[in-house]
Amino acid sequence: MEANRSGNCLCAEQIFLFTVSLAAVFASWVILAVVSLVFLPLKLLQLTIRIVSTRPSVLLIAGVAAVLLGTVAFLNRPGTRIGQVDVVIEEGMSATQIAGLLQDKGIIASRSFFTLTAKFYGLEEKLRAGKYHFTGPTSSLSTLQKLKSSGALIQQVTIPEGLTVRQVAARLQNPVQIDSARFVNLAHNPDFCRELGISAPCLEGYLFPDTYRFYFRTSEEKILKTMVGRFWWIFADSLKQRTTQLGMTDHQVVTLASIIEKEARVSWERPLISAVFHRRLKLRMPLDACSTVIYALGKHKQKLSKADTQVRSPYNTYLRRGLPPGPICSPGKGSILAAFYPAKVDYLYFVAKGDGSHKFTKSLNAHINAKNRIKRMRRYGP
Repeated sequence: MEANRSGNCLCAEQIFLFTVSLAAVFASWVILAVVSLVFLPLKLLQLTIRIVSTRPSVLLIAGVAAVLLGTVAFLNRPGTRIGQVDVVIEEGMSATQIAGLLQDKGIIASRSFFTLTAKFYGLEEKLRAGKYHFTGPTSSLSTLQKLKSSGALIQQVTIPEGLTVRQVAARLQNPVQIDSARFVNLAHNPDFCRELGISAPCLEGYLFPDTYRFYFRTSEEKILKTMVGRFWWIFADSLKQRTTQLGMTDHQVVTLASIIEKEARVSWERPLISAVFHRRLKLRMPLDACSTVIYALGKHKQKLSKADTQVRSPYNTYLRRGLPPGPICSPGKGSILAAFYPAKVDYLYFVAKGDGSHKFTKSLNAHINAKNRIKRMRRYGP
């Protein structure tokens, strides 16, 4: 039914265009005759008539040219839209479908002219999907140029440090209109991870935090590739050499950096926190990182209970020595560098002071004293 209706519309439009062409021919002859009689001097008019009478092809060519130019100008006219409008071109839409959408929105006047022009210039496969903003009607040629030359709206999205894959998906969902479930599933696809050079079962930790500019409805694959590509740009060959010096794998370094990212609240403490974890790993002590327990619980908690620290999970670094199986978030450049270059200190413990910073200590007794002192300060004040 829809196909018949579309065919009828196109047929009616072609009849209309043929009628317009005939009218343009007649109008051009009339205008030429009026201009000749009114504005040309008598001798020049006689000369023109003599040339035309001896060379009728000149008049024929001029008439045909006038008709063609007039017809093109008429068909290329803007639509009837009043006011601004956003148009979404879906991935895989044909030039004919795009033309119909634009005509329905009142952006262009003729879908046939738009489609034929796109075919003539070989633009059928070059019209970009995306969201386009029009301030009003425009010509078919201008619209084609806009759809060909990246005129789609670009969404700028900032991904802060410390987000998980699911949190990144949620942040991208509205501005870019991604399928968040598909985004998360792709990020947990081992085959897709290997394509991106990640020897891990998921991309947790490898979606580099930064400010990105994506086209509206950019595919989930392209976004993930872009973010992982930014990670590899930061994680340069010089840093990989440092990985060997530390006796760690790339994955282990990123995992450690992710824990540093979640534990640190002020940037200058990152190397200190890194030093604590490096020393604990060397001494085969549990990391006792609250952030890994929160990740294991799957929900944020301001304060962990004793029961929380006993949760059975490979990510619980209170019960399990060494690093967890993988990153718990996406670390930024500062935390990655801190994981590679810890401060040269002998600290083994740190406790939050409540203002974002931590108190670092070298022994368990000093750590307990620091915790008690901070508790008293919170209860009674300094």
